[in-house]
Amino acid sequence: MKLNSTIDQIKKGGRIVYNDGRPGHSGVLATVLAVDKKGMTVQFDDRADTTRIGFSDRQWMDFIEVAD
Repeated sequence: MKLNSTIDQIKKGGRIVYNDGRPGHSGVLATVLAVDKKGMTVQFDDRADTTRIGFSDRQWMDFIEVAD
């Protein structure tokens, strides 16, 4: 599901998927650990460290969708 209103669609405990088309960057799933009005902290399934993603960071947000 393409994001329309991030604060309403992304919830703690929810799942997102990142896909920018590059090898290794397609269909990468993550669990949302925390959400605030400026962004979210996620744990990608294929990484050991958490990642902070700002809702205004287009290099991330243009390629994130809510996982079904």
